[in-house]
Amino acid sequence: MQRQRRIKKQSKVKVSWIITLVILILLFAGFVVLHEAQKPMVTAKNQTVTLAKKYAGLKTVEAFYASNLGKTYYSVAGTTNKRKPIYVIVAKKGGNVTVVDQSSGLSEQRIRSLIVQTKQPKKINSISLTLIKNKPYWVVSYLNSKSNLCYATLSFKTGTVKKLIENI
Repeated sequence: MQRQRRIKKQSKVKVSWIITLVILILLFAGFVVLHEAQKPMVTAKNQTVTLAKKYAGLKTVEAFYASNLGKTYYSVAGTTNKRKPIYVIVAKKGGNVTVVDQSSGLSEQRIRSLIVQTKQPKKINSISLTLIKNKPYWVVSYLNSKSNLCYATLSFKTGTVKKLIENI
C-alpha cells in the first residue's frame, strides 16, 4: 500500500516537472520569436541614426518613425551639434537623406492634438513622417469611435489634410 502511494507521488512529481519544463520552453520560444520579429526595425533605426549623424550632424535622438505609403521611409527627430532641432528622413531604398528643420512645420504633439480635436479617435496607433513628392508629411494611423482603422496624411507645414482614408 505504501509502495503504491510512493509510486503515485513520484509520478505526480514527474508530471509537474514535465509541465514546468514545457512552460519554460514555450516562454523561451516566445521570447526568441519576439526578439527576432523586432530585429528588422532595430536594424533600421540604427542605420537611420547612423546616416543622420553622418550626413545631418545629428547629435541627440528624441524619436524614431517608420512609414510606408508605397515607399518606405525611416525618420528620426533630434538636435544637431549646434542644438538645432531637426527631422532626418531616410528612404529605405537608395538611402536618400532629407533634413527638415523642426521649426518649419508642426510637431508630432501638435499633429496628435489636431487629430484628437478633429477626429476624436478612440486610439492613435502611430504617427510618422514621410515624403510625398519630396515634401514632408505626417501620416497618422488611428481607430475611430467605431474601432475602424483610419489613415490621415497631413501637411507638415500647415496640418491640412492631404489624404484621408476612413473605416477600413
